[in-house]
Amino acid sequence: MSYLNDMTRKPKSIHCHYEDSLIINSNSLKSFLINRSVLCVEAENIVDLLSRHYYQQVDIILNACNDDDWTKLESFCSPLILFIRCIDKVIADDEIILSKKSLSILKSFLLSLESWMVW
Repeated sequence: MSYLNDMTRKPKSIHCHYEDSLIINSNSLKSFLINRSVLCVEAENIVDLLSRHYYQQVDIILNACNDDDWTKLESFCSPLILFIRCIDKVIADDEIILSKKSLSILKSFLLSLESWMVW
């Protein structure tokens, strides 16, 4: 009978879908940066800036999807693609000073965005 309870669970919200992805991807990025000798403070700053860009876009998505209309979500990019695009925004921001090492690492993440991933 427990399988009946599993079938009645409410699906994850769009907000949670994007937020969970941001948490996983930003933790991975931060760890990757630190493991490659980027200062912890700089790694945290990068993740913070990236998160701000990301949440601005998520707000736009939630507005367009009336907070939780999954049928409207198909016109927006996936959380991973959004994350990578936000890396690009951090790199392109002239007011942000990045070390050569972190800049190189972030650019390598941008290269991971394959053309087939973008519709």
